[in-house]
Amino acid sequence: MSGRSAVRSLPCSHHEAAPDDLVNLNLKEWPQFSFDACPGILGEFVRLATRDSEADPAAVCITALVRFGAEVFGHKTNQGPHIYVGETIHPPRLFAVICGNSSKARKGTSRHPVTKLFGREHCQPADLKTWGVPSPARESGGPLSTGEGLANHVRDESDDERDRRQRQNPTEPIREADDKRLVIMDEEFASGLACTKREGNTLSMGIRCFWDSGDYAPLTKNNPVVVRGAHISIITHITMQELAVCLGEVQAVNGFGNRFLWICARRSKLVALPSRMPDQELAPLQRELWRLVGLAQKCGTMTMTGKALELWELIYPELSQEHMGLAGSIINRAEAQTLRLALVYALLDGQGQVADAHLRAALAMWRYAQESALYIFGERAIDPLEEKILDALRGGPLSATELSALLSRHVSRERLKPLLQQLEVQQRISITKLKNGGRPRIILTLRELSEKSEIRGSDA
Repeated sequence: MSGRSAVRSLPCSHHEAAPDDLVNLNLKEWPQFSFDACPGILGEFVRLATRDSEADPAAVCITALVRFGAEVFGHKTNQGPHIYVGETIHPPRLFAVICGNSSKARKGTSRHPVTKLFGREHCQPADLKTWGVPSPARESGGPLSTGEGLANHVRDESDDERDRRQRQNPTEPIREADDKRLVIMDEEFASGLACTKREGNTLSMGIRCFWDSGDYAPLTKNNPVVVRGAHISIITHITMQELAVCLGEVQAVNGFGNRFLWICARRSKLVALPSRMPDQELAPLQRELWRLVGLAQKCGTMTMTGKALELWELIYPELSQEHMGLAGSIINRAEAQTLRLALVYALLDGQGQVADAHLRAALAMWRYAQESALYIFGERAIDPLEEKILDALRGGPLSATELSALLSRHVSRERLKPLLQQLEVQQRISITKLKNGGRPRIILTLRELSEKSEIRGSDA
């Protein structure tokens, strides 16, 4: 039996692991959230919400950002603050996934204080009228299921449909016919991910459409639901164990995953009996929030200040860097996500332009989301076969014949050849041809392994 096919021995449980073994574990550190992502009123609220609570400040922060963005755009179709990138419009529309290690991560505790903040019990009707604030955005608890399901909630309604809905829900505020705002607070993202794996399911396509433009017009024959100018915002929750089971590779590749900001959350501290936020502290924050919403809704096209532009040009190469693997596909929309975050921060500051301070806050939030994605998805490959190839090469260089044998010779040449060439272009493997008088022998080597060997050789 060859050395490669033999079972590698593991240290007995009563032996201590050698230092080199501990290094090879490649343990990842939990992302570090910075309160640089919580300036002004947002920071005041996050500190209040987490002061006597087990909620994670990062989860509270992103939930508040998504919820604020949901209010300020789309109260009339395609009206509200936005920023242009070329001819592409970016409104303050955010999707986020709060991901915890387990059900004890207290992901849900981030929702309740934000819901309380966006109530109106501390606002006088006269003040709301002065600020010009319409009814709040519609809310849905999910779960996410299909693109048609999303579209149905923001479709154009006839007068008869609106009258019927008002009769069925007499306590619901009367909304303008062109109010296309909807915020989804879904605590079961695993259900939505499971739906995307069903043949013919349109949830992935719907999420991409509603994040990009707010337009949804599927080419279906039977009763298509056509939507124009919708403003849907999503905050959803999942555990890492559920995610490992549910996330299909295709969703990461086609852009489903990178429309979301992925946020790691865990219990911040132990609080046996958390207290409610005191009304005397919450009330002024709630009133100021709705004043800012009214101010933001009057904004249109927004631009960056000179200093913000300088900072954007400085950080753009970093944001534009292409990342490999599944985590890379999740975070390769960094530029757009950071711009949308910066827009929300500017509006929370009551400003009509994006300043460098708003961009720095957006960077702090984006970097936490990026670190979270790298923590959650790690070095996992997009293509399962790619992962098998890389895993095989971690044991040392292989000939093409040996690799095929390790893959049980079930992978065709047509499938294997382009994948190996892609890995070489990405500089993740080296392909060497050894001439020995006959047909050249192809040797495949993991680049990471060969580079480490070179470093060790130079140190010796």
